[in-house]
Amino acid sequence: MSDTELTPNPEPIPGPFPRPIPEPFPGPFPRPEPFPWPLPDPEPIPRPPDWWRCLRLGPVSGRYEGEMTVPTAGRYALDLRMDIDPRYVNSPVIDRISGDFYQVYRFALPGRPPIMWRVYRESWIVDRPQANWSRCHVDITGTVRFWKGVHPTTNIRVRIRWGASTPAGPAEVTFTEAGGDTSSYSCARKSDCVRDMTLEVDVCQSVNSEPVLPSYDTHWHNTRPADLPQRVLTIEESFREAGISASIRPDRTIIDDSAPEFSSWSVAELHDAMETHFSQYPGTWPKWQMWGLLAGRFESAGVAGIMFDAAAAYGGAGEPPDRQGFAVFRNHVWFNNLVEGVPANQNQAGAMRDYLYTWVHEAGHAFNLLHSWNKNRPDSLSWMNYPWRYDNRNGAGSFWSNFRFRFDNEELIHLRHGDRASVIMGGDPWASGGHLEDSSGAFAQLVGDAPIEFLLRSKEFFEFMEPVVVEFRLRNCLSDLPLDLDTRLNPEYGGVIVYIQRPDGRIAEHAPVFCKLGTPDIQTLQPRSEATQGPDRYSEHVFLSYGGSGFNFDEPGEYLVRAVYQGVGDVLIPSNIHRVRVGRPFSRDEERIAQDFFSYETGMSLYLGGSSSAFLKKGMDTLEAVADRYQQTAAGAQICLVLAHNLERPFFHIEKGKLAKTRSSSPTDALALTARAAEQQKRDETTFTNIGYHELCRTRANLMLAMGEKADAKKELRTLVQNLKKRGVNQSVLDQIEADAENL
Repeated sequence: MSDTELTPNPEPIPGPFPRPIPEPFPGPFPRPEPFPWPLPDPEPIPRPPDWWRCLRLGPVSGRYEGEMTVPTAGRYALDLRMDIDPRYVNSPVIDRISGDFYQVYRFALPGRPPIMWRVYRESWIVDRPQANWSRCHVDITGTVRFWKGVHPTTNIRVRIRWGASTPAGPAEVTFTEAGGDTSSYSCARKSDCVRDMTLEVDVCQSVNSEPVLPSYDTHWHNTRPADLPQRVLTIEESFREAGISASIRPDRTIIDDSAPEFSSWSVAELHDAMETHFSQYPGTWPKWQMWGLLAGRFESAGVAGIMFDAAAAYGGAGEPPDRQGFAVFRNHVWFNNLVEGVPANQNQAGAMRDYLYTWVHEAGHAFNLLHSWNKNRPDSLSWMNYPWRYDNRNGAGSFWSNFRFRFDNEELIHLRHGDRASVIMGGDPWASGGHLEDSSGAFAQLVGDAPIEFLLRSKEFFEFMEPVVVEFRLRNCLSDLPLDLDTRLNPEYGGVIVYIQRPDGRIAEHAPVFCKLGTPDIQTLQPRSEATQGPDRYSEHVFLSYGGSGFNFDEPGEYLVRAVYQGVGDVLIPSNIHRVRVGRPFSRDEERIAQDFFSYETGMSLYLGGSSSAFLKKGMDTLEAVADRYQQTAAGAQICLVLAHNLERPFFHIEKGKLAKTRSSSPTDALALTARAAEQQKRDETTFTNIGYHELCRTRANLMLAMGEKADAKKELRTLVQNLKKRGVNQSVLDQIEADAENL
């Protein structure tokens, strides 16, 4: 039956409707006499149209799923996402439709139901489709844009019907390619959310007290937008408003972290914990599964949360995919005032607000969302911005006085309609997604005199397989004013973006394996005229050899490195272009071992500064082989230092739900490794830069202290002062080292 047969007048009927004329009473009773006075409207009153026949329940927007009907029924399936009308309050309409194509396979067995499975093929999106609403259906048309590959121009037409007091659906979808080829799908409605995700949360015993998960009433804290709707937000509700149905698994494992000597988590231990404890970790990836760990404290006390998961740069069995897990650290200062139930004061309300923000922020990273300022949107009022980085261009107040507890529209496009591989956990590498990302920073040019100098420098030549470490330096260029700057220069904190041009001319963005959320490390850099009152510069070594997309310097030749420092607000300072040359292997033996060296296990072992995880044993074995075989080379010396760092502290691993020490610290073995590196430095002073040599000697002094050899530790630091002085290092640095030696 057609819509017009159901409703003669398909146009909406304005109300209110007139009162209908009463029908005769039923039964044998006589009809009552009419009233003696005339009715207000003596004319016959017509009945209203059957307006109730198409009174729809719920929105059209949501997820639909179904199989191909034309030309080959059942050959393909379509996951359709509609975003054209309000789903509910506080969930913005983005005016997009999108979908994923799957190929359907069926395997028939005699006497048994057929086995059926699907294989994902590709994703597409329609930007700002045209919607034509009728009483009982809506027609949506537009031009399809595929995320990958080359396709003929393709138009889409979607008709979604509804009946009397029923939800919308099914969706009848037709694709028409240039030339006339068509395909059609019939998709049943599945949900008012457009994607589904399951979060598994495990908790360390030391912080297993309520509240474990956040629950925040948006009116608890007084610093908020005046018209902010009051509602209670949880992780699930925060993502539901974004269009994601996030369900938290009810089974929660408690991890016993009471092992002696254990006080904080390292990234190596977090990654090892996920590989051993995430129940959904085995099996085929990607999939809509995520792991969150509530832990006590990170080894860097300023970190409140971290998306620590690594990318599978090379694919294959046993190598973990990207963006599966994150951790929140309950003992961070932000959460000191966290209480169960309704807060009694503003400090307690602020703690719960920060708690919710940290959980949603880190989970957002696992969906492949970058920080707001990394996307040239420092003024974004989003879960993915930092409150202290918010650039209030209009002078309307702080981040929290404007924040509406949502992702911004560009992020919603990514979450709801982005390329499936870019969004799903275990899909494309971290930082490869995020709607409308660009690499314009790789070509940013500084015009005029900036108040800040951002300098990259290192030695010019690195041996084949030698870890590439570059010094990042900030310097105050003003002559009369001090500058307060965030000195966390590692890209893991999101304040620095690094671009690398490879020998073949391709430009790639260095993607850190981890993404850390924490308080800024603000340091005051003095003006040049008052450098005696304090340092006018800050330097940090940054490891660039390996990242979320694999090895960055795995081919001989010349590389160009450039970074962009993003300060508070919209401060953007591009660095110089730094040239790095990587040598060739000198023997067949070196070529053979390089096959094991440039692997996921070795790259992650280097990135973590060494690891005793069983999952990375192959990589650590390779590093030990390189260190032994090439002792009198810069590569061997640098790797010896990595191996020594791994032995500086014990390693903890989860066994049967309890954190247990699987390896004790070994300062004697670590000191022997650093001695080999120090000998190579004597042979070739270019092996380590000033910062690298400083790190080597500091490590040796700390190991000597751990062994009770205080006099030797003092001697090591004083020798360091003498050698750095010969290299022309600033006196303030030398004075600090000398003071540290005196205080041992």
